[in-house]
Amino acid sequence: MTQAVQPMPEEMARELWRGYQPKSAHWEGSVAAIFIAANSADEMISLPQVRAFADRGLEGDRFFRDSWSAVKRSDKAVSLIEDEVLQLAATEVAVESIGQLSRRNLVTRGVPLIDLLSREFTVGAVRMRGIRLFEPCAHLVQVSKLPGIFKALEHRSGLKAAVVSDGEIRIGDAIVLGD
Repeated sequence: MTQAVQPMPEEMARELWRGYQPKSAHWEGSVAAIFIAANSADEMISLPQVRAFADRGLEGDRFFRDSWSAVKRSDKAVSLIEDEVLQLAATEVAVESIGQLSRRNLVTRGVPLIDLLSREFTVGAVRMRGIRLFEPCAHLVQVSKLPGIFKALEHRSGLKAAVVSDGEIRIGDAIVLGD
């Protein structure tokens, strides 16, 4: 039995979102990269796979806990960001790659994250629910030490999601909207 996930108010209005826009309404997406950090200021570690737990998050990540719904913050379990945005942002700040510096758990490819907002979707066999779009924060700027990262990710910093079912997530797994 899954726990009900209560949507949090968006920190960013939908109309401000400037993330990935596919060429057609039908898209096929996947997991391009997986990152976790054991502690808040630790460097993000790239993994080929990670175990997700309903209402808890990603095993080994700084946001993994006993229950996010118990503290009314189901939006903290996992964060996603578009690879297409990361490529544009890297160009804007003149570095080769910023995926690991973005502080996001799952890097998606071919997925317009705004389509996942307030909807259930699967990442491999793991069910999730998109809770809110969000902006970059001061912690990201401080930990990444990358000048210009805030502006480069403004209005396209990612999607916070709740984990609805347990399972393994692997690089290359399909990301699919629920029914």
